[in-house]
Amino acid sequence: MKARHIIIIAIFVLVNGVIFASLDFGGEEEEKEAKPTFVPTVNGTVIQNGEETFKIVGYGSVSSYNSVDISCEVQGKLSQGKHHLKPGVNFRKGDVLFSVRDTEARYNLRAKKSGFINIIANLLPDLKTDFPTEFDKWNNYINSIRLNERLPQLPTWSTSKEKIFLSTRNVLTEYFSIKSLEEQLNKYTVTAPFSGVITDVYTTNFSVVSPGTKVMRVVETDNFEIPVSIPTSEVELVKLGTEVSVFNTNGQLKGSGVVIRVSEVINKNTQSVDVFIRPKAIEGESFTEGEYVEVEINESTTYKGVRIPNSAVHNNSVYTYSKTDSILRLQPVTVLNSNTNGTFVQGLKNNSTVITQEVLNYTDTTKYQVLIR
Repeated sequence: MKARHIIIIAIFVLVNGVIFASLDFGGEEEEKEAKPTFVPTVNGTVIQNGEETFKIVGYGSVSSYNSVDISCEVQGKLSQGKHHLKPGVNFRKGDVLFSVRDTEARYNLRAKKSGFINIIANLLPDLKTDFPTEFDKWNNYINSIRLNERLPQLPTWSTSKEKIFLSTRNVLTEYFSIKSLEEQLNKYTVTAPFSGVITDVYTTNFSVVSPGTKVMRVVETDNFEIPVSIPTSEVELVKLGTEVSVFNTNGQLKGSGVVIRVSEVINKNTQSVDVFIRPKAIEGESFTEGEYVEVEINESTTYKGVRIPNSAVHNNSVYTYSKTDSILRLQPVTVLNSNTNGTFVQGLKNNSTVITQEVLNYTDTTKYQVLIR
């Protein structure tokens, strides 16, 4: 009886052990729940190229046709002229901008003239002996010299012998030395080369300046030009003398203009060419240095391309979507026109997908899904 109980108990333990071992309590072999992959969604549009007629529009900043840094050519103490040496001061052509004290230079010039008179005076006896017919000419010349006036032009010599005689007595050397000092004396007073405004001042009144010292920068205020970038595909339509219309940033007409220069250099990044406009303001309007304007070239033509939302263009490039790998790629385009209806571009293939919104944290490996609108 005892052996029978032992066998029953053993069978019971064995059966329960097998059942217990077959149960899965999710221990170390429990499968981890997979996290879903996030795919960003962006808006896009499918490209269908067509034709559109419009005028070429460009943008640029008004700049002075003449902008000059004025420096000293002599040494001395600086004195302002008719106007204060301050930025924003307007002046007219011919106004004295500044001067340099020239007292010492004038005294040196007078001393030179006195020495020159002495040289010719010492030659008069020899001239009367060797060149009696030329004596009166040189005597009258020495009497015409005034210390406070410019040195008169030398009389012309009649023979090569007279020329050699004057040269060996240093007459010609001293004459041209004095003429050089007279020209240098003119540099002590600086006048305005055109009507304009002072934009920068590099030194102050009563400062001691030397040759090469920059004093001010001036710009002409009644003579402007506007550089505008035009796509290379449209440059052939723009010729010298082509008329344009100029608008402010609010779209209001400010004036007209003509093309005065077309650059022969192409910007390799934008594939555009700089065209320079000479503007003329309409009555009641004026142009200002640095003003940002819109230029419309008055040549209408038909272009092939597509108009896409302005938000799709980023620095003359767009993001295109590839269905094969769901990746965005940055593609350059040629911008021909931009207005409230969108931007007209060339360089996109039909049925290609272009992203119409800003792409944040863009990488060339991130996968996207596109919502076509």
